[in-house]
Amino acid sequence: MGSADPSGNPAKSDETAVDREIAAAEARVEQLIEVEEQELDYRFTLANERTFLAWMRTALGLLAGGVAVHELVKPFRPHGVRSAVAVSCIVLACVIALGAYGRWRHVQAAMERGGTLPRTLMVPILAGGIAVIAVLAGIGLLLS
Repeated sequence: MGSADPSGNPAKSDETAVDREIAAAEARVEQLIEVEEQELDYRFTLANERTFLAWMRTALGLLAGGVAVHELVKPFRPHGVRSAVAVSCIVLACVIALGAYGRWRHVQAAMERGGTLPRTLMVPILAGGIAVIAVLAGIGLLLS
């Protein structure tokens, strides 16, 4: 099927031409698939942005909480505990905001080069920071 008949049989020649066209079409399809695989799907970029915005909302909530603690909570008996809680919230908000931007950049770069997604330190930092704030607030309440 792959070569023309030496005797000049036109049926064999037609089969060979069809085989070549099929092979060429398959090659074009493979090229299109390769190009499509190289392009970054916009849905992944948008998901990365949504994750970034979720981290930013968390940072804004912590910032608002720090300001609220400082302005609205009556001072605890041990002087400075209220300020420690407020400053802890605000510092954690700054860390989360900066970390969110770094995380967004690293994930975007990994997606563009087709690599694996980097691990994040944001979750343990947030969990630890909130635990510290909770302990400080608990100490303040117990001692007041």
